[in-house]
Amino acid sequence: VKAMRYTANLVGIEHVALGSDFDGAIRAPIDASNMAQITQALSEEGFTSEEIYKIMGGNVLRVLLEALPEE
Repeated sequence: VKAMRYTANLVGIEHVALGSDFDGAIRAPIDASNMAQITQALSEEGFTSEEIYKIMGGNVLRVLLEALPEE
């Protein structure tokens, strides 16, 4: 969460998102079952609801919709 705050302050909240490394390719200290705890930690760090929405998937969705063809 501190890295997300640092990045948001450095380049803007529109460039912060969760990675999709939950496919087993790497060992991570968290997995998809920890999403509620991540959301809570972001809130406790002072991120707004709108910022949390962007981090938790809104930014990825925006980039995909902008980058992928409409068909």
